[in-house]
Amino acid sequence: MSVLVGIDFGESRIGVAVSDEHKKVAFPLGVIVREKGSFGFKKLKNLLGDRVVEGFVVGLPIRTNGTLGVEAEKTEEYIESLSVYFHKKAVSWDERYTTMIAANVLTEGGRLKDRNKVIDKIAAQIILQSYLDRTHKP
Repeated sequence: MSVLVGIDFGESRIGVAVSDEHKKVAFPLGVIVREKGSFGFKKLKNLLGDRVVEGFVVGLPIRTNGTLGVEAEKTEEYIESLSVYFHKKAVSWDERYTTMIAANVLTEGGRLKDRNKVIDKIAAQIILQSYLDRTHKP
């Protein structure tokens, strides 16, 4: 069976999460540190290992007023390139407030020391779980 992959695309880091094979639950997988000018696809492929990927859900940074800015344009370029590189469907998903939610989760869990190392993969998990909850109902 296959999994969906959640992505929190950032300027310097990419958070990655994966679903279970039933596409009910998202789990944080890791964080990729981007090299200048790279989308980190080789690192992503290594991180995913032998998993059979059905597709990707990438957080789209929509402003609080609902408009798209420069960050969203860069993310849309990433989504298109991701789809071509992996030959899989990649969709965007509204990521408003996911980093703030992830920060709150880490603060409540007492993980302040490790926050910067894990916040991106927690944000990716939240993006993917939101998508799963909305689109994969029983």
